[in-house]
Amino acid sequence: MSEASTAWDNVPVRILVVNSFHYRRGGDSAQFLDHVDALERRGHQVAVFSMQYEQNLPSRWSGYWAPRVEYRGVLTPRDRLHASWRSIHSAESGRRMARLLRDFEPDVVHFHTVQAHLTLSVVQASIAAAVPTVWTLHDYHWVCPATSLLRGDRPCERCSGGRYWHCVAGRCKAGELFRSLAATVESYLTQLRGTLGRVDCYVAPSHFLGRKVLEMGLAARRLEVVPNPVQVEDAEAASGQRDRHGLLYVGRLSPEKGVAGLIRAVAGLADAPLRIIGDGPEEAGLRELATQLEADVVFDAWASRSVVRERMAEASLLCVPSIWYENCPGVVLEAMVAGLPVVASDIGGLAELLHGGRAGWLAPPGETGAWRRVIGEALGDEARTTQLAARALTRVRRRHDPRGFIEHIESIYESLLR
Repeated sequence: MSEASTAWDNVPVRILVVNSFHYRRGGDSAQFLDHVDALERRGHQVAVFSMQYEQNLPSRWSGYWAPRVEYRGVLTPRDRLHASWRSIHSAESGRRMARLLRDFEPDVVHFHTVQAHLTLSVVQASIAAAVPTVWTLHDYHWVCPATSLLRGDRPCERCSGGRYWHCVAGRCKAGELFRSLAATVESYLTQLRGTLGRVDCYVAPSHFLGRKVLEMGLAARRLEVVPNPVQVEDAEAASGQRDRHGLLYVGRLSPEKGVAGLIRAVAGLADAPLRIIGDGPEEAGLRELATQLEADVVFDAWASRSVVRERMAEASLLCVPSIWYENCPGVVLEAMVAGLPVVASDIGGLAELLHGGRAGWLAPPGETGAWRRVIGEALGDEARTTQLAARALTRVRRRHDPRGFIEHIESIYESLLR
């Protein structure tokens, strides 16, 4: 460990931050990149370990990174078997991580999403090097082989306490027996190795996620709740825009996001056009559903953050119809900053973000009729909706300030180094 660990005040710390992707592939990758930027702005010395990928942002550390691995697309049975084993353990990722650990000599290693692509081998390399480790959890992967805590379209906690065989019984991983079996094997091997219990501190972006993973058996030495940050400098200007019309959904088009139910709900509403920004495995089916129902829906591809903000400035409501236990989605934080009222499923971290309905509208997940009613109420009661958006802005400024976030993270590092 370098001399930076002997004194904290006004001394930069050497931090290695790890994530499978080095571009804004999703909410976890966006939080990872914002985390790196915040550390560098605070004057810390930061290195990054990731996977080679054509969409990655430039980095001086890319020469160390693990080779690209792709699990999407059509694979032969042999390729699927190899991919399944590769998703459990990658000796190559571990070797490259060990080399960066030797060359950079970090005081702390902070992980984000590493499963499947980088694998636990990078965590094991850090533990072997006796470097303090912090891990931000973005989902439920280490207590649920299928990651989402869903069986079909309902929340499921059958695997609680390490009973991972339920994933095979329910074919919970993409509805496929082979993928469910591979995910279950990974969970049991992880349990046997005991790696998760050797991480020094876990970070949960929501109280809900932190409580749930502990209840279900994550062997955590320590867990801290640190809500995701969002910039609020332009909040007043954004919240003042009131020339808004229509509904907006921003996110992945996959079953757990509940977009099909949202389309069914808006199909029964007059003058409530829905714009969907995103892509994913359900896109073709969702387009077909919208056509069949003659719903007023426009599909847009993934867009930059600036374009999403423009669409938020134009919309009346952001809709987040997830049927799984969402954590702390950045799109909700962005809407709260933009003064865009939110209608979300009353589930997981969404209810926590919207303060139990005191900072936004909540609807029962997956219930089309209830969603149609709540959206109609939100559009029809402008005074109430404006009041909720104002409360949301106050709440996001208090709980999700970037300075408070990075100071909390620094306090975790400090406690580990001392």
